[in-house]
Amino acid sequence: MSQRKSNVTGHLFTVEILMEEATNGLAMEKLLHLLNTQTIKDYKILKGIELGKLIELNTTKEISSPSHTSKKAAASPPPASPVPTAKAATPSEAADHIIKQLDSFKTNNTLIRLTVVKGQGIKLNLPCRIINYDSSNQNVTVYHVDEKKVYSFKLNEIDDYVAF
Repeated sequence: MSQRKSNVTGHLFTVEILMEEATNGLAMEKLLHLLNTQTIKDYKILKGIELGKLIELNTTKEISSPSHTSKKAAASPPPASPVPTAKAATPSEAADHIIKQLDSFKTNNTLIRLTVVKGQGIKLNLPCRIINYDSSNQNVTVYHVDEKKVYSFKLNEIDDYVAF
């Protein structure tokens, strides 16, 4: 029997799985429970994550207000006042750096401790792994390793992160 274990090799399968649940988040949670076994060494979820729709609906209302600028507005010619444009460039560079780090954590399946500030100053501190980053909505989807749940946060809600 020991000879058989030494000849064990990995096999990669591409599958599409249909999960029936009340919400996408519940289906994702059930799928992650099924995938987190010793038999499955690694996995990558490429599509099907549809979390944060309620957040997205609420933030699109804010984006349409004059105090917020969308990505399309930033790509258009600069406004008459150069001061807001200069202020927007620095956070964009910082956001690019953060996005690259989060992508690295996702690729390496790195365990991180994420500190998130939600509305009304509620602070969350969770050990997690990055599942996905949606650049169009700036949503970060994470898997909470203790609660075994999937959460979605806006990039601007992330206060701090530390890799283990």
